Amino acid sequence: MTQRLLGFDPVTGLAHWWLEDGEGNWAQKASQHVAGLLDLNREARTYCDPYNAARDVRLVARIPLIVIAKWRNELGVDYWNLDHQDKVDALLNDADWRWLRTDEGTI
Repeated sequence: MTQRLLGFDPVTGLAHWWLEDGEGNWAQKASQHVAGLLDLNREARTYCDPYNAARDVRLVARIPLIVIAKWRNELGVDYWNLDHQDKVDALLNDADWRWLRTDEGTI
């Protein structure tokens, strides 16, 4: 299997790869460095007030782009589609995705 890096965005940490197996089969792969973002989420849950100064906006999660793509590809949940907001909220309230949360409450 050979891999070729197609592109890397240092701001988002997203990398796109082209994979070939030598038998004419190919695939694309995306990866993202998310450790720093997840550390920020953990710190925010522990030490930060999730509300802005006016108390009218609440930060509840930071979601890596690679997770947004995973939800779309594997679960059919489109983060960018307002009609899917209930599904996004349900995922963020699910204990399996707790590490994305910046706030202990529920949505």
